[in-house]
Amino acid sequence: MSSHPPELQEKDFIQDDRIKNKLPFWLWGVLFTLIVTLIWGTGSWYSQKISQEVEANPFLQVTNRQMSLFLWQFPEYMRVNKKTGRAGYLPGFQYLDKLNIEPEMADQIVVAPPELLFLYHTWERLLSPEFIPRSIKLSEFKEFLLYAEEWQPKYWPKAPAEYIKFANALLSNEGIESESIPAMAAPKEVVQAFQGWKNFFKEGEAINNTVPTYGQMMTFLNASPHYQRNYWRNILIDSYPNYLKNLYTHPAINPSLTIPKSEIAPFLKVAFYNYQQSLKK
Repeated sequence: MSSHPPELQEKDFIQDDRIKNKLPFWLWGVLFTLIVTLIWGTGSWYSQKISQEVEANPFLQVTNRQMSLFLWQFPEYMRVNKKTGRAGYLPGFQYLDKLNIEPEMADQIVVAPPELLFLYHTWERLLSPEFIPRSIKLSEFKEFLLYAEEWQPKYWPKAPAEYIKFANALLSNEGIESESIPAMAAPKEVVQAFQGWKNFFKEGEAINNTVPTYGQMMTFLNASPHYQRNYWRNILIDSYPNYLKNLYTHPAINPSLTIPKSEIAPFLKVAFYNYQQSLKK
């Protein structure tokens, strides 16, 4: 007669999974501190690495202030016109109430995609040196300073001393004898910014209605040769494939004919308009 196996007792099927030897509270604190320190150290190392790369690469050494000059002539790249991914695109720029720089961030390195930096450097190398200034009225310049605060002396500590004195006097309503700005008072970059601001906010309709002839455009290109087709053909191959095409392929074209819209990119029309205005007394 076979014997029955012994009955299982409760202790045999109830498993106690509780950890018998808990880590002391102070040890958890040490581990937490080590993890936080590691994360902070990694972030600090990464930030330092990025800063070193920026310092070593002139391509990346562009400030928000410098980029703003390009954007006034190429407003299609402004943050307000970015349809998707706006949060990480030009975060130093406003796009709701205003379209200029956050003034406190004016001299910080711009956060921009490589293709935009490439366009900036192309503009800075080819077109910025050919900037043609126009006369400036004090009343308009004051309006500009109140809008684009980054050009006020308090947000531009590296501004020339003469400009600081002039701008502070204008903003404080001190008497200034002439209605036009003295030639040496405003540096080139300020004049560029003012002219871009005026083009964008006050002269958009006039610029859009500008219809140059081939003869007028040839005169302009003699003054500003880096707007010619051979410099921009590859860059504009998708957006304006016919950019100044007839002037390039038919140099003997009738100069009295107007240029089709398909041959004039917006930045060219802006520059041509400013050139025409600079000729007026």
